[in-house]
Amino acid sequence: MKSIRILLAVALLTFCTTLAVAGDYVRVDHPTSFRGLEWGTPLADIPDLLAVKGSKYKNTYFKKDERLTFGSAEITSVAYYFRDDKLYRVGVAFKGRGNHFLIKERLMSMYGRGRGVGTRYGWMWPDFSVEINYNDDAKNGGLIYTYEGKTE
Repeated sequence: MKSIRILLAVALLTFCTTLAVAGDYVRVDHPTSFRGLEWGTPLADIPDLLAVKGSKYKNTYFKKDERLTFGSAEITSVAYYFRDDKLYRVGVAFKGRGNHFLIKERLMSMYGRGRGVGTRYGWMWPDFSVEINYNDDAKNGGLIYTYEGKTE
């Protein structure tokens, strides 16, 4: 009888742990691209990107004629980041609490409720994340898509 109680306790603990870990991930698929550029696309296959000048911006690019909206929100810039010459991250900059609200609402409609810590709010998948943050003092924020999967 005692061994059955221990077995049930272990089973319950395992079940609860699995739920807790699974609850950290979004239940819909992560985006496979940003504005038509798939994660892992080689830099050489995107001829309209221009390098951001400055040594601290190595492997960072932008489009000269980038559309400066994200849904209904106005954005100030989009940066494309490459690792091993393959697209793995995109950063979107914006100003104003109103634009922060519009972007976050759009993301929530796409991915459901995320998780918030301080001024950061985001969604996680096993090999991908989306994070939005806002700085009340500077009155600006950022949206970051990061792909951590294989880029073969």
